[in-house]
Amino acid sequence: MEDYTSKYKGEQIEVALFGGDYQDGVLTAYCVVDDVAHIELNGHILIPLQNIASLHCSSRCDAPEPDWPPRGLAEDERDEDT
Repeated sequence: MEDYTSKYKGEQIEVALFGGDYQDGVLTAYCVVDDVAHIELNGHILIPLQNIASLHCSSRCDAPEPDWPPRGLAEDERDEDT
């Protein structure tokens, strides 16, 4: 599993949880608690990775290239136009 903590630490993210709940905040850490991988938001909210349906880095939506769109997305969009 790739560790994105160093790349996105301090970024505003939105987390969609299985069951329809959402959390948002600043990514402060990626850690392991009792052998279960978690992300930490705002320095105190721990969310087990197994409960996360999707994660969106909202602070990078308007970022200039090369940060946004993620690599591969632009190529996929061009393929759909043909």
